Amino acid sequence: MTTELEADPNSINGGLADYLGTQKEAILTEWRERVRADKKILATRSLNTAAITNHLPEIFDDLVGTLRRYGSTTVAEQTTKNAEEHGSTRQRQGYELSEVLRELMHLRAILIYHLRHFEDLHPDFSMAARLFVAITLHRFLDEMAIDAAEEFLWSKLSLQDQIHQGRIKW
Repeated sequence: MTTELEADPNSINGGLADYLGTQKEAILTEWRERVRADKKILATRSLNTAAITNHLPEIFDDLVGTLRRYGSTTVAEQTTKNAEEHGSTRQRQGYELSEVLRELMHLRAILIYHLRHFEDLHPDFSMAARLFVAITLHRFLDEMAIDAAEEFLWSKLSLQDQIHQGRIKW
């Protein structure tokens, strides 16, 4: 059994994880506001706040966990599970795939803003460190979008289609 080490709180990963943790509620609130205001995401009109929020708090925690424990298979597996649940839930809620992707677009924009603000607060980090953490953030979001989209599409298939395509084994 291996122990997964956490990033040093003084590292850029640890620092960004701490910073984002303090901004979680503000980020989630801004995201909900943006999603509700987006006229191309029609499905949100019939949903309450809890239904709109869906798995986003868990996904946010997965991002913080990824920053704290970069390369952790445990965090990666949990992230995949939460992203898949988000995609599947959105499909059941009547979303179109483009609406799910628009939600993630808004999340990315908010996180980029906060990453830039964090960098302004910590000019002592090298360009290489800042690039590494930016790539980590974008890769996390890309993987999450892929997992959510795949599960969204699988959820649209009938059980028979899923068996035929090898997703479910008899």
